[in-house]
Amino acid sequence: MPIPGFLQPRTDLTDEVRQRGLKALTYQAIAASGADGLMSGGFLAAFALLLGASNFHIGILTALPFLMQTIQIAAIIVVERLRMRKLIAVPSYFTGYLSWAPIALIPFVIDIPDTRAVMLLLLFTGIRGVGNALVNTSWTSWLREMVPAGAMGGFFAQRLRVATIAAAASSLVAAYYIDWWKDIATEENVIFGYSYAILFGSIALGLSAVVMMARIPEPRMAAPEGVRPSIMRTLTAPLQDINYRRLVSFLGLWNFVAHLAVPFFTVYMLTKLEFSLSTVVGLGVLSQVANVLFLRVWGPLVDRYGCKVILSICSSLYFLVILGWTFTTMPDKHTLTMPLLVFLHFLIGIASAGINVASTTIQMKMAPPAQATAFLTVSSLAANLGAAISPLLGGAFIDFFTVRHLKLVVEWVDPERVISFPAMFLTGYDFLFTVAFVLGLLTLGTLGRIKEEGEAESEVVLEELMSQTRENLRALNSVPGLSFVTRLPLAGLRYLPPIPGLNVAANVTAYQIASSIRYTVEGLALGAVTARQAQARIHQAVAHASQESRDISRQGAAIAFGATQGSMRAIASSGLGTGRLVRSSVRGTLTAVSRAGGQPADAVRGAVSGAIHGASDANLEVGEVVAQSLDAVRESADELGLSEQEIVKYAAEAAIGAAEELAQEPQEQVREAVLDELMEKGGDADR
Repeated sequence: MPIPGFLQPRTDLTDEVRQRGLKALTYQAIAASGADGLMSGGFLAAFALLLGASNFHIGILTALPFLMQTIQIAAIIVVERLRMRKLIAVPSYFTGYLSWAPIALIPFVIDIPDTRAVMLLLLFTGIRGVGNALVNTSWTSWLREMVPAGAMGGFFAQRLRVATIAAAASSLVAAYYIDWWKDIATEENVIFGYSYAILFGSIALGLSAVVMMARIPEPRMAAPEGVRPSIMRTLTAPLQDINYRRLVSFLGLWNFVAHLAVPFFTVYMLTKLEFSLSTVVGLGVLSQVANVLFLRVWGPLVDRYGCKVILSICSSLYFLVILGWTFTTMPDKHTLTMPLLVFLHFLIGIASAGINVASTTIQMKMAPPAQATAFLTVSSLAANLGAAISPLLGGAFIDFFTVRHLKLVVEWVDPERVISFPAMFLTGYDFLFTVAFVLGLLTLGTLGRIKEEGEAESEVVLEELMSQTRENLRALNSVPGLSFVTRLPLAGLRYLPPIPGLNVAANVTAYQIASSIRYTVEGLALGAVTARQAQARIHQAVAHASQESRDISRQGAAIAFGATQGSMRAIASSGLGTGRLVRSSVRGTLTAVSRAGGQPADAVRGAVSGAIHGASDANLEVGEVVAQSLDAVRESADELGLSEQEIVKYAAEAAIGAAEELAQEPQEQVREAVLDELMEKGGDADR
């Protein structure tokens, strides 16, 4: 039978065809995530509980899709033989979504609650897992060749962002629909509301995702060099690569720990906390909002600083959040339960965003092009096996400890009364959350052994991360009831003990500056602020943040970097010209950092580097920003106590160093601007 043309790989992809494919890839993510929002998470757990599922059944339900990923071993053989990934992926994708239809129809053929209904749910979930396994094997290497290597972090962050928005919207609509259905339906008919929603998701949204996948072109697989290796050698090659083997170990362990507790958050809220489905889904949407806000942060950071450091930062925060769930009951709900859950959901959304972007990108970066299918499949298989085993253990763990507890009480006894204070109370779910946290800390040790080219220290990334924290939080002002998040005293978190995860919320000095600059620039856009006033306000913002710094002599460069980087982004969003604003921001930053006790040379290096990175991120004319920055630096020489020759030297070195991290075209713009400045002012062009 001839293969349809749209399923066949293409030898050469023009830029136009590739761009159309990337656009279809984004639409596919939107449709698929919209469907998954109706058929996963709290929605699916509530459906399973109505069918009669226990905690152990929930564990199996969570584990099955991951357990079925073992079929990827056989799928590798098929992919390597056929070398036509789209031919495998599209039909398998269609089968996966089609399997939701019989799941939705279970309540129509079996009276619930009934164990047989639960068994049917597990059966069709397993069938869906088989289809997804075949898709994943061919899909990941297909994507690797579709997305340009230097833009993977940014593209996948953008794709995840729109997908998360779609999932949040669909799940929230579904939750309100179910609450409405409960009001109009009898108790025995409540479950049919879930069935109708699942049918809509699988047919309307799921099949749309299949169509979008079919429109994505498949680059022809690269032929392996030399003699084609045997299947056994192909399967074992990833494990013979020491560094990739370490990555595989980390992914397996991380997913084991994460899925030990997280799948039961929904059941915990529905059963123990007795929240409505709309409340549970609403909290999940809050996580997705945080996820969306921080995807635009993590994507560029992954491209700039590497994946490993982002994984380390986000994983430590993720495990800290798991531990935080033990305090939501003491032993029952208390007045702080809901505020604490809101905070925990927001934090886990932040952490998940970074983990998803970094883990996806690092697998693709470390997989050799000619062996991408085997390498990516092995890493995916390890992650899925870890995620498959732990929910089974977690479900059994909860059932065992539900009838057991550990209680520590502090008592005050006097002749008239006895006052008891519950210091600790751990039962079923609490034990699980605590164990997951401890195992998570041990897992981080495996990450440290992975070698990644160009990896940075976590302190460097935290400086940059916190420079954007409040900018993202401000977006919540428009979300009813969440504006309080924007006023959280994040700066004080710098002084918290060095508990893993807490350092992620520390050191927000850079953003305090950048946000002040942002509003100054907005004032300029409205004509309410002059360039002189802008410089004064920027100076004031930097000075205030510098005073809060514990060691300005060490942090001066970071503060200056965050200030000018944030100002470039604000300048870009204002739509004003770069000239007076760039010069004002650089001069104001240099003056404030120097007067606060920072080293002038560090202030110059940080300010110039931040301006260049900010200009690149905001798509400003990098050469113009460099020229204006150098002029501002030269004008500040006397005030900083440096000679004109010295200050230009520091600025030129910083500019050239920052340019090395940019693409070729902006690199050339920076070098040309520096050379022009040195030549014009009579400097040594060879320096």
